[in-house]
Amino acid sequence: MDALIALLRAIAVTAYREIRTLNSIQGNNFFWFALLLSMQPESMGFIWTLIGSLMVVPALAAPLARIPEIRLSLWPLTQVQARFLRVFARPESHASPWLWRLLPTLELRQMMRTLDFWLAALIAGSGTAYRYLYTKPQPEAYPVLSMMVVLCLSTMAQNLFALDGLPGRLRWRISPSRGYRILARKGLVLVGMTVLLTIGLSPVGALAGMLAALAVGHHFSVFSQIDSPPWRFTMGEFFPYGFLQVIGLFSCGIATANGELVYLGVAGAAYGISLLLYGWILEKQ
Repeated sequence: MDALIALLRAIAVTAYREIRTLNSIQGNNFFWFALLLSMQPESMGFIWTLIGSLMVVPALAAPLARIPEIRLSLWPLTQVQARFLRVFARPESHASPWLWRLLPTLELRQMMRTLDFWLAALIAGSGTAYRYLYTKPQPEAYPVLSMMVVLCLSTMAQNLFALDGLPGRLRWRISPSRGYRILARKGLVLVGMTVLLTIGLSPVGALAGMLAALAVGHHFSVFSQIDSPPWRFTMGEFFPYGFLQVIGLFSCGIATANGELVYLGVAGAAYGISLLLYGWILEKQ
């Protein structure tokens, strides 16, 4: 019993240390938006509850898996105690080589392992429920909620290679694919995810907002060396890139959602120019 208590104490310490490492939110665009909303007490409670929940849950998930296996094998545990501790473990998953041929699927799997995606999904789900379940919803809120979803995903648009790490970056650099195709392959998966999440709100406005965010984010994506581990908020740089993303996505997204489709064309043109320019730079690197 003493061994089990000691191991549970080690699990608690490991989870606490994991929570302390969740500092990637400081480089996330939505974090600064949440700070701005903190000036409105009626809004800050809901937003910070979502952020806090998403930060704590991954840190507490399967902390036993973070303890070296060789150390666990030295603990004098009975079969009953070992079976009880299985709730704190998770099986290791290894990507099969053939999955690399399904790059869009792989990109989607990577993005769904970020807290950015789940925060966007929670806001999109809450906004859709508000629209269809609330007795008197305000149509003016739909574009704003859509832009909040885009804002959650905009840091990923700023750092498209964050989840690949150094080996992934080297693989892309020696790839025979053209640079603009590499950026488009990653960015269009993010665009599709954004439209799908906002299908019940304002998908056209969200499309324009994400295209604007990608147009600005290509620069940091190509030149940045910042990595983001899974089940964290994606790291980025708010000043100046995130700030410009927020201005672009809200300006183009809100205007497009209100029927001014010329802003969708502006966002699409900016995305296309940025794609070709930074795709060429990626090839030169």
